Amino acid sequence: MKVLVLNPPAFGKRFTREGRCQSESDTWLENFPPSTLASIAGAVREKYGTKLIDCIGSSISFEQMINLVKGFNPDFTVIDTSTPTIELDIKTAAEIKKLGSKIIMYGEHITARYKDLIKNKELDYAIIGEPETPIMKILEGNPKVKGVAFDGFDGGVWQEPDLDKLPFPAYDLLPDYKYPLTLEKWTFVRSGRGCPFGCIYCVVPLMSGRKARYHSTDYMLKQLQWLDSIGIHTWMFWDELATLNKQRMLDICEGIINLDLNKRNKWFCTTRVDVFNEDLARSMSKANCRMLAFGLESGNQSVLDENKKQITLEQSRKAVTIAKKYKMKTIGHFILGLPGSSEKTERQTIKFAKELNLDFAQFYIATPFPGSQFYTMVQKNNWFKDQNWKKVEQGTVAISYPNFPSAKIHYMRRKAYTSFYLRPSAIFRGLAAMSPKAILKMPFSYIPTFFRWMLK
Repeated sequence: MKVLVLNPPAFGKRFTREGRCQSESDTWLENFPPSTLASIAGAVREKYGTKLIDCIGSSISFEQMINLVKGFNPDFTVIDTSTPTIELDIKTAAEIKKLGSKIIMYGEHITARYKDLIKNKELDYAIIGEPETPIMKILEGNPKVKGVAFDGFDGGVWQEPDLDKLPFPAYDLLPDYKYPLTLEKWTFVRSGRGCPFGCIYCVVPLMSGRKARYHSTDYMLKQLQWLDSIGIHTWMFWDELATLNKQRMLDICEGIINLDLNKRNKWFCTTRVDVFNEDLARSMSKANCRMLAFGLESGNQSVLDENKKQITLEQSRKAVTIAKKYKMKTIGHFILGLPGSSEKTERQTIKFAKELNLDFAQFYIATPFPGSQFYTMVQKNNWFKDQNWKKVEQGTVAISYPNFPSAKIHYMRRKAYTSFYLRPSAIFRGLAAMSPKAILKMPFSYIPTFFRWMLK
């Protein structure tokens, strides 16, 4: 049996379909490595002939993709999806199905809206929740299991109970993704899944639940050694909460140091400010963690509280200060247009981002992804400006409030980027973090792309 694992084209655009980062190329000006796609391919190739085609990462057009599919002639095609690309993804599925392949689709949008989507004749199986085990069950001829839905059957959401049973993701089958600041080959690494916190805008609980589950320290260290052996020396822990279990992160850092991985590898980490402390910073820095990304979301405490973020502005200040003390770069992720926000609160957010002396800041638009509490609120209160799935992504304003219309939200996003980045200190910090090769690319790629994206 032959199985195609596919990240389809977006018809001229570059989209990240991965989890909580469903958007067109953002301020990083690059797309993120699809770690879930690699994880599926890693599981499938244990038993079946497998081909991974990442049309986004390899800049493969629709016509080129069809020719590749014809050449491989798969029995099954597993298709990555997202909310803003779902209509294109269904069209892709239809064309591949004409070639004789059965279609399996997965992703957050599929999980949230599978009851409607399985009515499409283009779709044979929808994956509900985490995809690896349900996909393997389908391929083995046993589709009536948890995590699978098709016409006449609904198995409910699946979440992996033992992550260590999964094979390593097939990072070696992905095209080369370049870290934007240095243009070094890099990838996303997931060491855990799930989040116990209740942020209303997040789709993580939909897919992975509210219980945090982790790979063992031994599993992760072996995976990092393998990455090192195949020439990937830059990677990011793309967990929702990489430092929630502090002792586990300390153990991983100790292992990285003992294996000398810190001497030729550098890494980054995303986490929350309330599960990060000085002990972690000290250990992570020694293990050559170069950058920390914090979900700060807003510079207004009332907005944080209304959206159930469960952090304080003081915790954010403290976490950023600790990271800087140990010479780690900092990224602040902010969301403009959350419920309870206004032009005044967004000006406070911009001011807060600058006061923190962050090295980088990303200002997303509050996005009502199906399956989130926010989506339900937007529907109930008629806050959708235009319920066109193409516009439900983190760089486009799909919402509008009576006191904070969409045009003003868009204006404040534009103001946030110009106000933060067009400062001598921000320009200096940005250039200092970049390699000469990346700096040379700026006038011809990064700067024009940045302004086109910001003004869209």
